[in-house]
Amino acid sequence: MRAEPERSELHFQDETHLETNPYLARTWHRKGKQPTVPGVGINRRVTVFGSVEALGRARVELVRAAQDTAGFVRYLELLDGHHQAVQREIYLVLDNGSAHTSRLSTLALRAREDWLHVIWLAKYAPQLNPKEREWRYLKRDARAHLAATLRDFVDGILVGLHHLGGAVATIVDEVPPWFLDGHRKPPTGRPAGRPLGVKDSYKRAPYRRRENLPAHT
Repeated sequence: MRAEPERSELHFQDETHLETNPYLARTWHRKGKQPTVPGVGINRRVTVFGSVEALGRARVELVRAAQDTAGFVRYLELLDGHHQAVQREIYLVLDNGSAHTSRLSTLALRAREDWLHVIWLAKYAPQLNPKEREWRYLKRDARAHLAATLRDFVDGILVGLHHLGGAVATIVDEVPPWFLDGHRKPPTGRPAGRPLGVKDSYKRAPYRRRENLPAHT
């Protein structure tokens, strides 16, 4: 690849979770006094699907509210756009995570096999993936504080991804509005609580009142 850099690119891909609770890093503190870090009442987290090119020429990053197959397929669509822009073959280094090996992910990789070549890492070998080190830098620099709002939380992640460098950076924010509004899942539109007139699908056992009886002697 170094001999013919205009022909191909080598991307190291991985995912990571980032939580609203601050990332614990090194800090100065008075001897004999335990340092404390403020936290939030309810923790939230987002997932970043990303890759970095071996020679530092490019990076592709996608910020979402969940780690699933749909997120990895969406990342491949962004990588597809990068390929069309640079017109180079891409070698993609992947681990054996479930989001990479599912049926939909396999079909998505196979559909791009004319320009995308997958290199599978050995199981449990994070030391072979430089992207793992980038996650540590991102958490240390962008997640060592408490964000005031969920919007500030996501914006801080985006700034940290830009600071990782790269001649060409494709960084996409797809965190949905319902996440920023504080919901764990997409709202259904129904009012909160048990609907009026709803009936159970099974018959409950009759309620039996228990009395305190004297113990057997």
